[in-house]
Amino acid sequence: MGPQFFFRESFTPENRIELTRRIGAYCRDVLDNIPTNTPAEEEWVMSEYKSGHLEGDRLDHLVSSKEWARHQLTDIFSRCLQTAASLQQAQTQKARSAEAEYFIILAYTFNQDHDLGVLAKLVSPRAGVSALTLNTFRQLFMVAAMRTLDGNTDAIFR
Repeated sequence: MGPQFFFRESFTPENRIELTRRIGAYCRDVLDNIPTNTPAEEEWVMSEYKSGHLEGDRLDHLVSSKEWARHQLTDIFSRCLQTAASLQQAQTQKARSAEAEYFIILAYTFNQDHDLGVLAKLVSPRAGVSALTLNTFRQLFMVAAMRTLDGNTDAIFR
C-alpha cells in the first residue's frame, strides 16, 4: 500500500509509527535503486559545486548532468533515512515535540517534489520516485506533525 492508504487512517501513535516505518522502507528502496556516482564522478560534482565559478553554461552543465542527479538523490534519500531513524527513536521515547519536528523535517526534505521526480527520471525510471508520491508523503507528514502535537487522531478523509 502506498502513502494514499494513510489518508483514511487515524493518526494514532501506532499509525504514526507505521507511517515512519513505511517512509524508512521507501527511502531505503529508492537508495537501493539509484545508481551511484563513481568516486571520480563524485569528485567532479563536488569540485564543480565548490568552484565558486558556477554560472551560465557551466552551471547548466552541472545541474543537468546524471552525476548531479545521482548526487542529489543519494543525499536527499540518505537524509530521509537518517531522519526516519531519528523519528523512530523519538516515537520510542514518546517525545512528541521531537516526533513532530522530525515529521516536519521529512516534509521539508520532499518539498521540491517535482524537481526530485525530474532528477529520478534522468537517473533511473526504476528508482520509484514520483512527484505525486513525494507530495502525498509531504502532506501526510505535515498532518502527522499537527496530530502529534494536538493529540487529535482524526483521519484526513473519512
